Amino acid sequence: MVDLDETERSHEPPALNRTASAIVCDELRNAIMHNRLQGGERLRQDALATQYGVSQMIVREAFRQLTAEGFLKAEPRRGVSVAKLSADEAWEITQLRALLECQALRWSIPNMVRSDFQQCGRTLDKLDAADTVDARILLNARFHELLYAPARKERTLELISNLRLNFERYLRFTWEETHHSEQSQIEHREILQRCEMRDIERACDALRIHILATGDLLVESLGK
Repeated sequence: MVDLDETERSHEPPALNRTASAIVCDELRNAIMHNRLQGGERLRQDALATQYGVSQMIVREAFRQLTAEGFLKAEPRRGVSVAKLSADEAWEITQLRALLECQALRWSIPNMVRSDFQQCGRTLDKLDAADTVDARILLNARFHELLYAPARKERTLELISNLRLNFERYLRFTWEETHHSEQSQIEHREILQRCEMRDIERACDALRIHILATGDLLVESLGK
């Protein structure tokens, strides 16, 4: 099993320092990510309040957050249900990711130093050795975070983080149902090599192709 150091683990604060609604939100999001709650499944506020030992108001707050993130769907007179995976949404998120992440990389490359390249390389080595989908998802996200962090554009990085969070359901679907992770690693190493060469245009082109290829695979798989 691959060993993840502290920088590659979740950056969430300890549960005691977090609100009850944030904890419920994380529990529900995790259940959706791992398909324990499936697309289209209706969620009852009162039942979940009893299950987690909290008030219905706390569950309602968690519902609002997850609806804003795209994990839940709220409909008048029909209540709240788990959002279904959608080929249209996968395409839209892919296009947004390509725009934002390529711009972040363009800003990042001139600021990269040797330690940035080393951290990216070590993360890819761990990704090669990862033996679970959870580990691959986590390390994949870590690699992309390391690529963009030197840009030091906090608002852009926050937008990217939010998009990637919602896209994780789709990425998990891709890596569980296909062998795309192998091709993804080839593309990751090409992107990193271009960054090390300070070849901004080709690095951004390689990243764009990488993101769009994943999206195309998803759209094709969901459209079957």
